[in-house]
Amino acid sequence: MSAETLFRSLRDEVRQNARSGRVIVAVDGLDAAATAAFADRLAAALGEDGTAVFRASIGEVVSRDGVRADLVAPFREGRPFPPVSETAAPAEAVLVVDGAFLLDAAVRGMWNWSVWLETAGVIGTPRPELPDAQKHYLRTVKPRGAASAIVENSDPSAPVRVFGDFC
Repeated sequence: MSAETLFRSLRDEVRQNARSGRVIVAVDGLDAAATAAFADRLAAALGEDGTAVFRASIGEVVSRDGVRADLVAPFREGRPFPPVSETAAPAEAVLVVDGAFLLDAAVRGMWNWSVWLETAGVIGTPRPELPDAQKHYLRTVKPRGAASAIVENSDPSAPVRVFGDFC
């Protein structure tokens, strides 16, 4: 499957699960640059049919109330939400948000749909030690099971959809 086909497939799944209104899609992962780049490509696919698409990178979610007040509520209510947009989102729009810890139980209810990005790294090379916050997140939140979709993104030019087996 080509990258374009994957992004269109994800777009179609978003549309199937959130058919109308102002929809928010979260892209979470451990690599901030890769997560932002993936979110940009997903936003482009979502906008291919002329849908108004907005993008926001929020870094690490440290304030659930801040994210809700400054980004989510204004977008959903059709008000401007600076610095993302000085204009209100139309009634049919998508906001694609990337950041860390977006699948934590405290904030995951804000998103209509979500992606967890995994990166396996090159075989044979040691995996870098993760910061304590990321280790805790992986161990306690288990973002793989909380996401609407899982994508293996070790090679950003050829991301692959992964289906978790929860048996």
